[in-house]
Amino acid sequence: MKTRKKQKVIIGTLVAIILGMCVGYAALSQILTITGTSGISGDFNIEFTKIDENTMVNAKTITKDGIGSTTANFTVDLEKPGSSAIYDLTVENKGTIDAILTSIEGVDESNNKEPVDITYTVTGIQERASLNAGEQEKFQVKVVWNASSTSVPTTSKSLTLKLNYEQKIFDGSISGIASEILIDEKLESDVPSGGSGLVAIGNNGEITTSITPREYRYIGPNPDNYIQFNNELWRIIGIFDGQLKIIKKDSIGSMGWNSTNVNDWTGATLQTYLNGEYYAGISSDNQMKISDYLWKLGAAKSYTSAANGLAQHFYNYERGSDAYDEIRPREWTGKITLMYPSDYGFATSGGTTTNRTKCLAKELYGWDGVSDCKNNSWLYDSISSQWTLTSYASSNIGVFIVNNGGYVSHSSVNNQMGVRPVLYLTSNTEITSGIGIETKPYILK
Repeated sequence: MKTRKKQKVIIGTLVAIILGMCVGYAALSQILTITGTSGISGDFNIEFTKIDENTMVNAKTITKDGIGSTTANFTVDLEKPGSSAIYDLTVENKGTIDAILTSIEGVDESNNKEPVDITYTVTGIQERASLNAGEQEKFQVKVVWNASSTSVPTTSKSLTLKLNYEQKIFDGSISGIASEILIDEKLESDVPSGGSGLVAIGNNGEITTSITPREYRYIGPNPDNYIQFNNELWRIIGIFDGQLKIIKKDSIGSMGWNSTNVNDWTGATLQTYLNGEYYAGISSDNQMKISDYLWKLGAAKSYTSAANGLAQHFYNYERGSDAYDEIRPREWTGKITLMYPSDYGFATSGGTTTNRTKCLAKELYGWDGVSDCKNNSWLYDSISSQWTLTSYASSNIGVFIVNNGGYVSHSSVNNQMGVRPVLYLTSNTEITSGIGIETKPYILK
C-alpha cells in the first residue's frame, strides 16, 4: 500500500511560570500560546476560547485575559500548603485544517524541577486526540501546593506543556486500500461528547482501544466520512471485516418497503427495486466495487424499555434468529439494502448533558426526548423518517424506522418512508484523494 508522507507541525505550546513565592502564598502565572504554521494548504486558525475556574481551594484568580486569541494569560494565588486550583481550558480549531495530537511533552520534566512542592497536571487531553476543523477540545490544568509541605518555596518554577500535532491531509498523492488508510490515518482513541470521528467499537458497543475491535464506526453530528460513489455523495457508516459500509447522503425519495404487506426482505418490493432498477443506474465501474454481502435479517420482538431496546440489543437482534415465523429467512445475500437500527444508535457521540455512554444506555424508542443522543448521531434526519432493514418479529407487516423525531419505532411495510441505500464496498477498494469533508469527499479508484 502506498502512503503519503506525514507532515508534522507543532501548533500548541503552553508555558506556566510560578513566580514570586513567599510566606503565605504562591503566585502562579500561566501563559498559554498557540503558534501558527506555514507551508500548509488551508486556513490555520486555532484559538483558546475559554478559561473557566473549576475547583479552587485556598486559591484565587488574579488576572485572566487573552481569550479568543492565540495567547491566553491567567494568574492565580495559592495561599498556603494544601491550596489547589483547577481550570477548564478550551481550544478551538476555527480554521479548515484538521490536526491529530501525536505527543504531549514537558509536564513530567517540569514537575521534577524545584520547587518540587508545587505539582502540575494536565488531564482530559490525550495523544491521538483530534482537533478537527470547526471542533473544540476541553482539558484541565491543575496546580497543587503539597499539603505536607513544611517549607515555603522561595524560587520561581517554570512549567512547560508542548502539544505536538501531526497534520493529516489527503492531498491526492495517496493510493491504497480504503479501509487500511482510514484506520491508519483517521482512527481516534476517543471522541469527546458532541465531537465527531472514527472510533473502534468493542463487544458491547463501547469505544475501545483494543487492537482487535469488533468494528470501526464514524460517530458524532458530522464526521468527515463523505465519499464520492457513482458521482454522488455517500457517507461511510464504518469498517466491518475490512470492508467499508456506506450509505447515500440523501434519501432517494419516500417509498413503501413491501407492497405485498409482508415484512420479508428477500421478496420485498424495495429490495427488488434497489437491486434491480436502482442498481442498473450505477455505472459498471462502480457496480464492480459493490460487494455481494451476506446480510443478517434477524428481527426484534421487544424494544420499548432499557431492558430490550438499546442499540446493543438491536445489534444482537439483527444478527439473531428471531422472526415473525419459522419460514422467514434469517439472512440474504445481495448488494443493496438499508441501515440497521443499531447503525443509527451507535453513530451518536452524545452531548454535554447526556454523553455517549448514557445514550447507549437509553432505549432507542425514547431518543426523541434526549436531544444530545439524536442530534449527535449523523444518521438522524429531522425532515424524513427512514426505513431500516430490520423487521418487527411480533408483527407480520412491521418494519423498524428511524422516525424524524429521533426515536426508533416500527411501521407497516406499505407506508411511505425515506430510503437511503446502503451497501458494502469490496475489500480491495482504494481511495486516491480527498479529506472526507462534504466539499472534498474521498475519491475512489
